[in-house]
Amino acid sequence: MTKQARSHLAGRTLPLLSNWLRHVMGVDPAATALTFAESSLPWSYLADVTRDLDALLSGHPSARRVGLVLRNRPAQLAALLAVIATGRQVVTLSPHVGETGLGDDIRSLRPDVVLADEQDWSRDAVRAAAEDIGAVPLIAHQETGLRLRPGSWAPAPPGLPADDVALVMMTSGTTGKPKRVSLTYPQLTAAFQAAGTVLDDSTGPRLRRGCVILWSSLAHISGLYFAIAHAVDGRSVALMERFQVEEWARLVRRHRPRQLRLPPTAIRMVLHAELPADTFSSVRAIGSGTAPLPPELAEEFEARYGVPVLATYGATEFAGAIAGWSLADHRQWAGTKRGSVGRAHRGIELRVVDRTTQDVQTPGGVGLLEVRGPQLPVVDGGWLRTNDLASLDEDGFLFIHGRADDAINRGGFKIPPSVIEDALHQHPAVSDATAVGLPDERLGEVPVVAVTLCGQASRQDLLDHLASRLTRYQMPVDLRILDQLPRTPSLKVDRPRLQELFTADGR
Repeated sequence: MTKQARSHLAGRTLPLLSNWLRHVMGVDPAATALTFAESSLPWSYLADVTRDLDALLSGHPSARRVGLVLRNRPAQLAALLAVIATGRQVVTLSPHVGETGLGDDIRSLRPDVVLADEQDWSRDAVRAAAEDIGAVPLIAHQETGLRLRPGSWAPAPPGLPADDVALVMMTSGTTGKPKRVSLTYPQLTAAFQAAGTVLDDSTGPRLRRGCVILWSSLAHISGLYFAIAHAVDGRSVALMERFQVEEWARLVRRHRPRQLRLPPTAIRMVLHAELPADTFSSVRAIGSGTAPLPPELAEEFEARYGVPVLATYGATEFAGAIAGWSLADHRQWAGTKRGSVGRAHRGIELRVVDRTTQDVQTPGGVGLLEVRGPQLPVVDGGWLRTNDLASLDEDGFLFIHGRADDAINRGGFKIPPSVIEDALHQHPAVSDATAVGLPDERLGEVPVVAVTLCGQASRQDLLDHLASRLTRYQMPVDLRILDQLPRTPSLKVDRPRLQELFTADGR
């Protein structure tokens, strides 16, 4: 690779990750980097957007924090990579939070730049918020790239320092109100390296054969991580705006990828669609994360399609996955370690401590999971404590047993939602189930559950099924059959919204 580039950020030398991305874009500028619908875009398209961003902000050397309204569209994906390639900071803004929510996010986060497409700039609240904070307004468009939005707004002084932060992201908010986490360039680089991506400055980047399919929302870690990782790895991406089984299957048959990523919800959708087995003739493995993977679901997929499902474990705060299954581990251990989320990635350490004594547990003991590694936030003592209840076996396989802060406290009796959910998944007519706690004046909290069906069952059938498997205090006080569970853009169940469904009628 050549000498590291410098950006317009007051002559600042670019981080390794930024410099690497710029070099990837120049390996073969005419090669296809991105497909979307019927469009094919070359690596030079990404390089042009990167140059556009630097040029448009050349008069604003302090404008480092770029608020991106991230839709799964080519211009937004290119803009995301451009921000990283120029050493700036991505402040993720979700178009899915509603107009008022998006405006509030812009005001509270105060990015130096707001970058969105015309669909989002047409929102009154977005325009007003960007103008109020004095952000540089940029428009992203597939055909024209980036351009300055007409107007005479002058940027205000930067609202918050950027330091070496690469991403300011929102967590999924599946267990409570979403929160923002910051990920630095060194953390992000370490996360890619831990997952096996090589950033070797002596040999330089190269483009890979084949194409990967990306449909997870760019506004969440499940999509954003892989959008950057695939570019760093020199891989062409087939981008989808959202997951639709038939269109996704068409892309699988067209591009014949060796690996795919499907969270549990999408795996169920694929199974219910009854796709022909030859759809997966090129696929060596399915990676699955973002939510717990029921062992029986993985077994059903593997039995039908003959493709191993490899669970992973991670979080936004971890800059991606920190543990997972490899194909080699699956071949050796799949029959005896079913239900595990795999083993620690390279450079990651795991341990389990007792919730009361803080003593490190022996193999098999259940307690709170603690993690340590270069991609994780620095904390006193070195070990970052999670809210996940976990165990590690003698071979280093990690098992997750629920979340310590998810337990429903019913008059002093703790009920992990997974106890109710797992019992319902044993019913042949249940497609999916999610239990949540609701406030109760007498007991503090009580459990309720919502299900979707893939067969015939009445509410009473399901309650009878639960009554034969749960203790009295574990029984939900309400059970509802829904056409679909409310979900976040990353297809996790949106637990706060589900709670609202139960409380809307005064429950």
